[in-house]
Amino acid sequence: MTIEGRQYGGRAVAERKAERRQRFLDAAIRIFGERGYADCSLADVCAAAGLSKRQFYEEFETREDVLVAAYDQIQDQAALTLAAALAELGPDPDPTATVTHALTAYLGSLGSDPHRAKVAFVEVVGVSDRMERHRRARRHAWADTISSAIEPLAGPGAHTRGTPGLAGSALIGAINGLAHEWLLSDPRPPVADLVDVLVPMAVSLIVRD
Repeated sequence: MTIEGRQYGGRAVAERKAERRQRFLDAAIRIFGERGYADCSLADVCAAAGLSKRQFYEEFETREDVLVAAYDQIQDQAALTLAAALAELGPDPDPTATVTHALTAYLGSLGSDPHRAKVAFVEVVGVSDRMERHRRARRHAWADTISSAIEPLAGPGAHTRGTPGLAGSALIGAINGLAHEWLLSDPRPPVADLVDVLVPMAVSLIVRD
């Protein structure tokens, strides 16, 4: 039997490790969102998770590693929400209605918890060269997702204006900037207001042959 398959306290070691890792991620999202990544130490993350530094180093090497993992988790969950929204579309989509549906799902996933949104759109910016490379790679992946979603959103033969990568980057930049302003607003407007601003921009990037 492997170490991962051993039982401890009635549960497999792998299950306990996954739970502990998730506790670190949840704690990091909460305190980075509340106080800012730059103002939180590794000890703060451990205290928020209710776990030790020894346990932290069994899951991550550095404080930045937990930020990267938290950012990826937030992005992955948003991607799953978007994929589920696209799967609900009918066979003859209307671009405005379907883009509204997709953006509502995506922004709703992030906006449901301002801490998650703050980590995704603010706290990861300018942390390090490594983090910037990672963010760029995620942007490229989102641009690919946007490109592949055009036909489901707008019908057969639809494509983005210009090159797919540039069109996707334009929309992603607009989303990031608007989400940043939303986070700084007091009171924050409803997510529907962000969607209303973004939908015409997104639709303008779609060309239907």
